[in-house]
Amino acid sequence: MNKTMTKNILALIGVITISISAIDLGYAGPLIINDESPIVIKLDTRVRYEFGDQDGLDQSHNGSLRNRLGLGTKEINGFQFFGEYERTAVVDRRSYFVPGVQGTPGKTVIADPESNEINQLWVSYKSDDGTVMIKTGRQAINIDNHRYVGGVAWRQNMQTFDAATLAWKPNSSFEFSYSYVNKVNRIFGSEVFGAPQSDFEGDTHLVNAKYKDFPLGVLTAYAYSMDLENVIGGSTVNSNNSFGLSLAGDFSDSELSYYLEYGHQTEAAQSPLDYSVNYGHGYVQFPVIGNISATAGLEYLGSDNGVGYKFPLATLHKFNGFADQFLVATPATGLTDMYVALSAKLPCDFGAAVFYHHFEDDEFDVEWGNEVDIVLTKKLTSRASLLGKGAFFMGNDTGYADLNRFSLEVNYQY
Repeated sequence: MNKTMTKNILALIGVITISISAIDLGYAGPLIINDESPIVIKLDTRVRYEFGDQDGLDQSHNGSLRNRLGLGTKEINGFQFFGEYERTAVVDRRSYFVPGVQGTPGKTVIADPESNEINQLWVSYKSDDGTVMIKTGRQAINIDNHRYVGGVAWRQNMQTFDAATLAWKPNSSFEFSYSYVNKVNRIFGSEVFGAPQSDFEGDTHLVNAKYKDFPLGVLTAYAYSMDLENVIGGSTVNSNNSFGLSLAGDFSDSELSYYLEYGHQTEAAQSPLDYSVNYGHGYVQFPVIGNISATAGLEYLGSDNGVGYKFPLATLHKFNGFADQFLVATPATGLTDMYVALSAKLPCDFGAAVFYHHFEDDEFDVEWGNEVDIVLTKKLTSRASLLGKGAFFMGNDTGYADLNRFSLEVNYQY
């Protein structure tokens, strides 16, 4: 075990010990000054050790502690306010690498830089009957499965949006949401100097409608017009127009559920690219035995004119393997992800999941590689949890190197 790894692990153990010592405080929710007070305080803590090892690069070790401190109000005549500060501290900036932000070039990328910033700052209004909600300011936006728009909850620094959002739910069958976004505060934190990692500015419109009483399941339609320009360098290559439909439901008289989605995307706004691509995703889920369930699926990201389907605002870590080999960009010749997974609820509040991915291009001509992911969770208390995750990507000498990742974290919400 080298000195850097030892230093990170010892520091992590110390912070975990401090965190676990707070578990017995017995908080059952956000800290409320008293029952009559309209003020609510929230604190969210995560301590993590992450290891990365990619062929051709040096190993990386990152010990980090992330705290979010929020101050808000209860709902008063339909209005509510919330502000949140986020701080991520790391053990040793030199022990890993975040391109364009921090660290030592030549080491495997781990995208958790040291950072401090205003994470959220918003005011909202909800109508008396609960059918209309309006929120404006810096906020979290998570749409559907986060494939197009999400908060990237996996990373220490949350992705948030300077936006105005309207949600309308006139009845139990129909939901509609619209968000206008003029800035995206990305996961790379407050010290970015590299152009590709910098925040996005522009006029982005996100429209999503859902009909829950469709005969075959929940039908969702969406249209996302993303005008995205990096605040450093001014690149507009991520601007896109995306349209699509998804359907999620259960097969009648069975425990088998399914998900189907189709999307289409072109360049938009001031993008210099010229492309028109398709997206497809489908999977089935079913019980195997006892508390074990299985998932089998295929996700297709098409390509055109040397450009792969883009998801610049997504929670990308949820898709295409936890090694994050395809996180920076979809291959120029597309990506097909064929995957299976087993998940289980274990005794003593443990949970486990195993995933297998096989990756090819969009024409099934080139194999990008295979990946095995393992996840183990443990509920410690009503507010504390433990998460361990391993990802093992095996490339096929086609431009994607072997890459292994491991992480261990404790989460605590006061």
